[in-house]
Amino acid sequence: MTGSAAPPAEKTRATRTARVPDMAPSTRVARFRRWSRLVFLVPAGLYVLFAFALPVAYNLLLSFQETSPATISTLFAPFAGPANYESVLSNPTTQSVIVRTFLFTAGSLFFQFLIGLGLALLFNLRFPLRRLARSLVIIPWLLPLLITGLTFQYLLQLEAGAVNRILQALGVIDEPIGFLLTPDWAFVSILVANIWIGIPFFTVLLYSALQDVPAELQEAAMIDGANAWQRLIRVTLPIIRPVIEVAFVLGFVFTVKVFDVVIGLTQGGPANTTQILATWAYNLSFQQYDYGAGAALNTVLLVIALLAAPIYIWLNRQWLRGGLS
Repeated sequence: MTGSAAPPAEKTRATRTARVPDMAPSTRVARFRRWSRLVFLVPAGLYVLFAFALPVAYNLLLSFQETSPATISTLFAPFAGPANYESVLSNPTTQSVIVRTFLFTAGSLFFQFLIGLGLALLFNLRFPLRRLARSLVIIPWLLPLLITGLTFQYLLQLEAGAVNRILQALGVIDEPIGFLLTPDWAFVSILVANIWIGIPFFTVLLYSALQDVPAELQEAAMIDGANAWQRLIRVTLPIIRPVIEVAFVLGFVFTVKVFDVVIGLTQGGPANTTQILATWAYNLSFQQYDYGAGAALNTVLLVIALLAAPIYIWLNRQWLRGGLS
């Protein structure tokens, strides 16, 4: 028996030879899967390239060039260096636009959160037609932003506007208010319109977060004698705080770049008193034909929006870690 047994080296070679036909098909399958994944990623990569990367790169190039209507169609305009950034940021109108943009963003987020939290708490209760009410609150989010701006424009007109007519009929005012004709009222008008648009976003996120608040904690707080306000401050809000933080970060990105509402409602007037960063960049580029300054301001707006990205990622990681722990 010992004489007929194959040496160990021959056994090893025979084993390797026997395994080669089995390994080859699996290797080909694995290689095919890797290449197929890359093939499916190509359309998404091309979309990102042509819809995002190239426009951003071209905008950045314009911001460092001395452009005009004659050179806008070419890539060889004279190099201007940081002159566009210096001129646009030193412009008093741009400085007031930056301040107004942050006031607009802060006011929008504050009232959107308050009203959205109130509606979320209301929908968390049980009452007749609750599902219908939840469906109706989504409507501002579904309408195109430009249509919303035009709708508010008709509502706030001086003579034929519904708001002025209702206020006069109720005896609140004696004469129509020029909501869109005076700087202060015009700013309030775009602020109210944007708040109305953003309420569904906060309502949906906060209502979803309230579903994860354990009823046992609420009952324990009630047994300890906590009233509704104390339960909200000490129990509910700390639990849903991660969702609130993410909602504020995303709301900031959405609000700081608002364009359609202002264009549809006031077109940045009167006398540029409702211009914000996005509309002022549009004005510089396509009404004053100062493409370099408009591109520079667009780059500033992009940087401001991108600052929220690492904060959003960090909050998501903290949220996941807290959920996993």
